[in-house]
Amino acid sequence: MTKEELQSLLSETRSRGEVKNLGRRVDREPKLRAAMESLARTRGKWFEPDWSGKRLVRLLLDREGEARIRTNPIHRDGGFQCAYCGEKVPAGGAMVRDHCHLCLRGLHVDQTPGDRAADCGGILHPVAMELAGRAGVIIHYRCDACGHRWRGRAHPEDAIPPSLNPSDIDVQAAERPKSATTKAARTLPLRVLESIRRQRLWQPGQTVLVAVSGGLDSTVLMEVLVQIQGGHGGKLEVASVDHGLRPESVAEVAQVGRRARQLGLPFHGLSVSIGAGGNLQARARDARRLALTGIGLDRVALGHHQNDQAETVLYHLLRGSGAKGLRGMQASDQPWVRPLLNESRETLLEWAKSQGLSWVEDPSNPASQRGQLRTLMPLLDAIHGGAVSALARSARILSREDALLASMTDTVWQDLDAGTGLNLSDLQALHPAICLRVLRRFVAPCPHPVRADQLEPIQYWNPQGGASLDLGSGWVIRFRNGHLFLHPPE
Repeated sequence: MTKEELQSLLSETRSRGEVKNLGRRVDREPKLRAAMESLARTRGKWFEPDWSGKRLVRLLLDREGEARIRTNPIHRDGGFQCAYCGEKVPAGGAMVRDHCHLCLRGLHVDQTPGDRAADCGGILHPVAMELAGRAGVIIHYRCDACGHRWRGRAHPEDAIPPSLNPSDIDVQAAERPKSATTKAARTLPLRVLESIRRQRLWQPGQTVLVAVSGGLDSTVLMEVLVQIQGGHGGKLEVASVDHGLRPESVAEVAQVGRRARQLGLPFHGLSVSIGAGGNLQARARDARRLALTGIGLDRVALGHHQNDQAETVLYHLLRGSGAKGLRGMQASDQPWVRPLLNESRETLLEWAKSQGLSWVEDPSNPASQRGQLRTLMPLLDAIHGGAVSALARSARILSREDALLASMTDTVWQDLDAGTGLNLSDLQALHPAICLRVLRRFVAPCPHPVRADQLEPIQYWNPQGGASLDLGSGWVIRFRNGHLFLHPPE
């Protein structure tokens, strides 16, 4: 093999697999090995005669430094801020720290001391524990980026979950294949923290009331926010509302209160009274929101997630809503914030199980309108995979488009001077999308919803003096002197 052929062969060797394969060839072919050693001497590189072919290939590719890969976490003599939960970890004293004492996670690195400390981009997550005599509790880790497994001793001040019995933990859990949902669940707290910061749901130091019903979604929200409190900096408090609709709700509120106090959070147990009338769910929601905002904190965090968003979009689609309805719920609609809005219920469920959490299921949910819509999701997924995430994605896109249309409507509304009535000619000259939004704002004083199909004919209306358009419940739009006027019941 000529020098040019050998250099060409090396230039085509890039991946780790290709390095291994070429190394095996060097071990099998004496002539190829001789050519490799000759090239190494020509380049002034030192090597031992008994080096393996793989190591010789690494030397010629200037990758010999990679052979010194180490797979343990960063060890720190001083304090640091956890890259996973944001907690400020104090110095370990006699025991040098390699993981956070609160969430037990560590940062995975791949270079020896003295080299540039470049991490592999992964977090070492605890997957199992065992008792090891005098060594105490041993934590088994797995890196979420490269899959490397490692184990290390727990520190005396580590927050080892009391519900775990190390002797019952299956250490082989680290070997089991992880589904996409499991992988997403492992990094749930980190994504929630990023969402809070990116969308500026609140600022450090602000008080955040976490509304917890005791169900899966709100329970996960409370637990995640506590884990990452050092990162988001919010002052957390918890509230749970008894609507008086089920006898079990009193015990459920008490259970939430006990867990909040275990976590060291102030708790507000609230009771509301729901009178007789139609649309029970809407009236219960209004009463609950009034009670929560009455506490007077900066933000109220709700546990709505991606599946809730998909159901909201589907519900408004069936009602014939426009962009304003199809945009769904907003992550920030002050004082309401929804840190879990981009997360699927499956991810929340997987994370809750991994943390050993307990929660209650509301038996009224399957019979509700939302519960019935929920039964359609598996069918939609069968027709088109990923229907839930697709509906949520549509909501995000429509939310941005709705914001643009709202801004344009604000400008037009000021120019129309609707306080003296709407000029019909100016109104009909607008784009139909803006025209309908202006009309919706015009009829906002109506105490009942006015449907789009009641207003759309105005875009093509050619009325005579004194003509009127009935909006229901006695409210009418009258045409006079080229202008539209809104009249309440006489």
